Amino acid sequence: MNKVRWLLISPLLVIVAFMGYFVVDANSDKGEFVNVSHTGAHAKVFNEYLDVYIGHTYKWTGETLPTIEGLEIIKDDGSVLKETDPSIYIETFIDPNNQTDLYYGFSPDMREVVGEYEQPDDFNMTENEMTVVFKVTMHEQNYQFDLSDLKIQYQINDESKQQTVPLKSFVFHH
Repeated sequence: MNKVRWLLISPLLVIVAFMGYFVVDANSDKGEFVNVSHTGAHAKVFNEYLDVYIGHTYKWTGETLPTIEGLEIIKDDGSVLKETDPSIYIETFIDPNNQTDLYYGFSPDMREVVGEYEQPDDFNMTENEMTVVFKVTMHEQNYQFDLSDLKIQYQINDESKQQTVPLKSFVFHH
């Protein structure tokens, strides 16, 4: 009788163990990006310098680090900011050393940091924080900040995902 009971219970225990493993594994990859910095620049900086580099640090809250597939800036009206926008042009990079706060003008130190920026396409995160750099070129002096979100497209465990993170104003007028 004990053999029969053991033969019935052992496969059940194996099944429960596998189910537990898959539940823990599925939940361990849940994470999100959170903006942990609030860097910005006064409008007069954009009047004096053609390109201004503004770094925003984003923290990944999950255990497994994702690969960034791309970044897009979403405007208040829901459209994607295009290169042809008449008021502002923003190019995005990732600073792999997480050193960028605010850069304008040129210095040897700045050139070294900017030279190490990477494109946000297929960027493998190696730590839970990344600095997204916005290279901002202002076309209108009286630009009214109309950017709402940063859309982060990423891949984790061979699954493509995306998240929008609120994009706080980084152009201050006063």
